[in-house]
Amino acid sequence: MMKLSTRTLVRHSHFISPREAGVRTLSPRLTAYRNAQACHTSCLVKATRTKQIATSMSAQVDLRSALDRPHDGPRPPLDAVPDHLRDLRSVKWWTRVLVYSAGALLVPLDHLLWGVTWQQAASVHLGGFAIATLAIELAFAQVFKLRKRNAYPGDVSLRLGILPTFDVGCQAAVAIMDGLLGLRGSFLALHNQSGFLTLMALSGLSRVDADRYLRLGAVSLQRAMSTEQVVALRSDDDFPTELIMPPGQHVMFVPVRSFQRMMGVLGMVAERSNPDLRDPDLLTALGYAVGRSLESLRQRDDLRTMAAVDELTRVYNRRYFFDQLDRELAAARRYSVPVSVLILDLDGLKDLNDTFGHETGDEALRTLAQRLVRYSRASDIVARLGGDEFAVILSRTDSPGAAQIARRMQDSVEDEVLAAGKGSAFRIAVSFGFASFPEDADDAGELLRQADGRMYAAKAARSGARKRPK
Repeated sequence: MMKLSTRTLVRHSHFISPREAGVRTLSPRLTAYRNAQACHTSCLVKATRTKQIATSMSAQVDLRSALDRPHDGPRPPLDAVPDHLRDLRSVKWWTRVLVYSAGALLVPLDHLLWGVTWQQAASVHLGGFAIATLAIELAFAQVFKLRKRNAYPGDVSLRLGILPTFDVGCQAAVAIMDGLLGLRGSFLALHNQSGFLTLMALSGLSRVDADRYLRLGAVSLQRAMSTEQVVALRSDDDFPTELIMPPGQHVMFVPVRSFQRMMGVLGMVAERSNPDLRDPDLLTALGYAVGRSLESLRQRDDLRTMAAVDELTRVYNRRYFFDQLDRELAAARRYSVPVSVLILDLDGLKDLNDTFGHETGDEALRTLAQRLVRYSRASDIVARLGGDEFAVILSRTDSPGAAQIARRMQDSVEDEVLAAGKGSAFRIAVSFGFASFPEDADDAGELLRQADGRMYAAKAARSGARKRPK
């Protein structure tokens, strides 16, 4: 019987949706991964010496945001694995031909020159053939091993480096490992912001199997990441490996490390006869290659995010808004569908700054952005154009639909109270204006002018009834 404990060994994080976080630009997986940078020196897997498992541990790992969500951008083909040993196999074949041919020629020469019988000459050279065969196999096994150590990490770095995003890179990493090493399956687990391992990608395994390997291999995981060495999931008194994997297979935990820190672990499931999993130097080099490549992809994603997201409010910025508006209008013209734009302005921001200070004004802008994201649709694009002015792109929405959405968003935004410190509170007041394509305008500039004019008209109409801070 397996021992049970209430001590949690490995946990997985439930990703916060972008709508709940108020940020629609960042993928949940990249957000959790990037927020964990300050926690990389902490212990990631909590395990006891008795290797006991928690009764409250779920056998499922929520990967919907990592695997089920469609990725943006084209995916390069990953199933075409280059043969790095092709030239060496050719050299090995010709070496065999030359050695065996030379041995075959020596049999009649021995008979003619030394006068030995055919049987004696053949028996002597059969022993030589056996020794030569063994020497060739051992020598080329070492040559193949050195070639793999030299070629495989570079191939992994090259193939991951051309991918568009960190999300795609995580899934591609396990697929590349399967192709290069002939694995039965693999999984990638990286640090999350809570200091535990989060299952990021799978290949050839079910989520339940990967989660079981992570939980039952907690001690092996801890040892792999603390020593930065490849560690196998081994049988012990508490958890015989026969209970969690088919006979003839084993699981290897490979540490994934970037330039300066430990990122997580790469799990590999393969047949015990697989020679590559008996080469720890090769697996360690592959772990470094995966870690460095994923770190580069994450930094590239951060740069794209910085170029598209407003730093204060964490919604899209002006540049990204106009790029997306041009795309939406082009799609609307092509498919003959409407598109609308909402322009809104935070009323009384100057008075708010003068009364409570600029920190409260910034908090009001952040709160407004979060509420706009929360009460908009998943297909809508919320952006800050500058100052206290925001905009929302409403795809496939006509003028009546835009008016209804604007009223609903205005009521929802203004309904909640915002604390201002020292016991004071106030309600955010906003003025909306909207315009629709093709009803009001047929280009982006005119569409924004129409929406902006209606917004200022609405602001003037309700200026007398503007809510004051309490």
